[in-house]
Amino acid sequence: MIIPEGFPGIPFSFEYQTQVAQSTDGEHSIFFNWFRKRGVAPKRALLVLHGQGEHGGRYQHFPHYLKDEYDLFLAPDLRGHGRSEGIRGHVDSFSEYVDDALLAWSALRTSVGEGGVVDWFAHSMGGAVSLLALQESQDLGIRNFILSSPCVGLTVEVPVVKEVAARILSRVWGSLQMGTGLNAGLMSHDPAVAAAIKRDSLHHTKATPRFYLDFVDAMERIRETEIRIPSTTRVLFQLAGDDQVVSTPASEKVFEKLSHPHKTKIVYPGLYHEIFNETVKEQVFQDLITWVRTGVGS
Repeated sequence: MIIPEGFPGIPFSFEYQTQVAQSTDGEHSIFFNWFRKRGVAPKRALLVLHGQGEHGGRYQHFPHYLKDEYDLFLAPDLRGHGRSEGIRGHVDSFSEYVDDALLAWSALRTSVGEGGVVDWFAHSMGGAVSLLALQESQDLGIRNFILSSPCVGLTVEVPVVKEVAARILSRVWGSLQMGTGLNAGLMSHDPAVAAAIKRDSLHHTKATPRFYLDFVDAMERIRETEIRIPSTTRVLFQLAGDDQVVSTPASEKVFEKLSHPHKTKIVYPGLYHEIFNETVKEQVFQDLITWVRTGVGS
């Protein structure tokens, strides 16, 4: 796993473990990155879902910043990402990512057992996956639901000619890998982050026509339908104020549509897409910690 220069590594109080699980549909092996507090029976856990093209190993700094809040972290690699099986940047249906997320959630809840509390964090495309997962399963038992720059709309509109081409290719070669052209420099103002992305062999910039069309459909469904979140689950949206990858206004509209008694939104002016990898990431983490602590015992 590649750590950007200046980023903290896994704290000594934690150990890193790996696991390979079989996907629900039996089609792929799904790779789990576990971060466990040494010598502690875990009772507070966090699921961490990555975005498109990246992988769970990029979140190894989370235990450093959140070590006082959680005993256990699970950051899976969704199919077609990281060390999980599957064509890079491809699914036949976006719901396959939802299945992978729920598989990881089940494993995490089992690890903390009865009486444990489990929170759900997701970034970018992982945010879209997470919102759909909540639509599919209302009894997940999530205490805190945290989204970082959720991808429910794109900043730059895809040209009509590319949209048409994707629909044609989807019928004849839906798994054709194509470059996304995503600029690593738009992830963070920290040049070390872009440099680490470029060195990371597990990071990819691939997308297939089938994936793209189903992702667009998934984002539209999220924007157009009512998102039902149990009242016992607290909700936090942390959004990049200068996101040049996903649409922050689209995320804000989804947030405003949520009919929920315990929801909070924080927008960070000037920050790029990966707010937890930004030059002021300490403040972003502190905001998350403060919000989590305000809900303890409530």
